[in-house]
Amino acid sequence: MEQPVDIKAQIRYENRVAATWLIHYRQRKREHDERRHEIEAGLKEKDDNVGGGRSSLPGRPVESLVCKLDEHDNSNTAKWLQVVEDTKDILGPKKLQLLELRQECRLYLSPNGGRPGWIAPVQCRFGEITGWCPAERTIQDMWRDIVALAVRVAISRGCQFKINKTRV
Repeated sequence: MEQPVDIKAQIRYENRVAATWLIHYRQRKREHDERRHEIEAGLKEKDDNVGGGRSSLPGRPVESLVCKLDEHDNSNTAKWLQVVEDTKDILGPKKLQLLELRQECRLYLSPNGGRPGWIAPVQCRFGEITGWCPAERTIQDMWRDIVALAVRVAISRGCQFKINKTRV
């Protein structure tokens, strides 16, 4: 018999994973692209066989390269990066601006564990850029909408919901 699933905990977990990918998109995209360039350039493979008879490199280097690129491009990381890009394409201008500001303020933490530390700087910058300073609750609601949309897109893309080491 299957264990009962705590649906509320599962929803919170999926939202936390999606929020992490949304917030750290730029860094992860850069790392993903760098890894792809390394694979294409063959920087990670070197023949350590010095003076021996046979090379320790694979016998079919093109086939090996294609397999590694395919694995890289179809990884869970690649799927999540596509989820963020799809989410950005769907968002309206205000929510897109909020996402960009949230990414900039990703390291702001609350000193006392109260209100999330990113809200005030995002509110301030949002007001400077758009001329409209939304209430704290409005910012939080808009952020929850963005995260919920990203979760739906991730489910449709078949992403795995795993937390990486990066903290929200």
